Amino acid sequence: MDLPTGLKNLEQALDLGGDYLDESVRSQARDVLDRARQRGLLGTDRTVVALAGATGSGKSSLLNAIVGQDVAGVAATRPATRAPLGVSGRHASDVLDWLGVRERKVLLQLAPDTTANLVLVDLPDIDSTADTHRAQAERIIARADVVIWVLDPQKYADAVVHEDFLAAMGEYHSSLLIVINQVDRLGTADEQAIVADLGRILAAEGVNADIVAASALTGRGIEEIRGALVEIAAGKSAAAEKLAADVRTAGSALTEDLIDQGGYPRDLTDIAGVDELVTGLARAGGLSSAAREAAGRYRSAARRATAWPLLRGWGGRARPGSGKNSRNRRGADAVPSSTAGVTSYSAVTTDAVAGSYVADSSDAVASSGAVEKTRVALAEFTVQATRFLPRSWRGAVRDESSRQAARLADSVARIIARESQTWNRPRWWGLASALQWLAFAALMLGALGLAAGIITGAGGVTLPLGLRRASLICLVAGAGCGVVVSMIARAARTRGAQRLERQVTTRARAAIETEVRENVLAPFRAEMERYRDFARAVASLMRVSA
Repeated sequence: MDLPTGLKNLEQALDLGGDYLDESVRSQARDVLDRARQRGLLGTDRTVVALAGATGSGKSSLLNAIVGQDVAGVAATRPATRAPLGVSGRHASDVLDWLGVRERKVLLQLAPDTTANLVLVDLPDIDSTADTHRAQAERIIARADVVIWVLDPQKYADAVVHEDFLAAMGEYHSSLLIVINQVDRLGTADEQAIVADLGRILAAEGVNADIVAASALTGRGIEEIRGALVEIAAGKSAAAEKLAADVRTAGSALTEDLIDQGGYPRDLTDIAGVDELVTGLARAGGLSSAAREAAGRYRSAARRATAWPLLRGWGGRARPGSGKNSRNRRGADAVPSSTAGVTSYSAVTTDAVAGSYVADSSDAVASSGAVEKTRVALAEFTVQATRFLPRSWRGAVRDESSRQAARLADSVARIIARESQTWNRPRWWGLASALQWLAFAALMLGALGLAAGIITGAGGVTLPLGLRRASLICLVAGAGCGVVVSMIARAARTRGAQRLERQVTTRARAAIETEVRENVLAPFRAEMERYRDFARAVASLMRVSA
């Protein structure tokens, strides 16, 4: 991946990650973007080379040897370099201003040389007792295109150099040169041992860089260093390579932050656990109780509609809204319906055309217990659904999920109230009621006929035999028909109540699932897809090159 794309992906990762990222990691990545922007404005035709090292490593002496004259002060007292010094073959005020280097020297004799486009900077000691010295060195090291680390034979393994600087430069192999200075003080065997040991330390730190044994005093290794600088200057790619390494390093830091927070990328097709969440919400809202109550109301209404006319008032209090004056209104006709998790005050209506019972459930609210159960169900779902997100992302999603609990509980309450109080009046009720009235009429007619026969018989008048037989047949037929219709209606309303209970459960679960997918999963999916895009952007940073 090229550098511009890498910088774009880094910016995208920061925009998506936002406050979920560790502050130091976010700051480091922002610094990379800022440096890239500023470096781009300065152009990449000049290469900044910083000489860094600890006290007594001989940075200034090495700089003098490289340029061929004494441009940097050398002293026995430490630190000899108290402020960064910039040396260039041409004026480089804009670059040195960006680096914050005030002391600067232009060596015009270097202008025709191939090193004319180099800007060499001698840094203060990184282990100086003056805090400002280290701060200056750190700032310029971060902005330099190439860093020459100057180590001395006595402190080449110094913890400050390795732990604070070199160990974090594994991605900078093309922007790094290691120089063991002052090897004139060593014998051949000692020099080889030190170079080998330093190589082992760097390898353990993941740093792959050339090691040059040099002596500013004798000139050993100086031409090798000059040759490396000439090659770097001629390539004019050091700035891009350093920025690419910065991007990879920022990507490594972002990746480590994700790992530390327990996150890893995943493509999302669907979110598991929806059925379990719907079941939990239905249980929290008392769907089972509401469905059973709906079935009970159905049985009561069916009994009143299809029972023997004289017994209809014994089936329980008439359902409000089923009378001839029923209309959709609140007030006197308001029906308080209480289930395990729902309290709804709904106006029930009868549609004379459609023959349906319809509940206006807009006033349904969830009880405090239902809200708490909903919160628990959401929490269990969220833990499962967000298990692959980093810790900070999980916390944000869970907080949002918890805030949704009351609203979701009320939505479930309205769904359950609506579905449990909305059902169609079966057509067979009318047929059964008509048959019952016919049977009742036949029974009454037969009873009247027989009664008339008894009364007239007492007075000495005997009714015709055919009339008496007809009355008896009407009485028996009416009673028998009423019993048969009642038995059939009882079986039918039992099956109808069971079917309604299943229908209420099925419809309510479907509506709850729709509510979950539209108003619960949508924010979840948006947040998770945002993390997926973030993780992909971070992963791409490790492939950036100049």
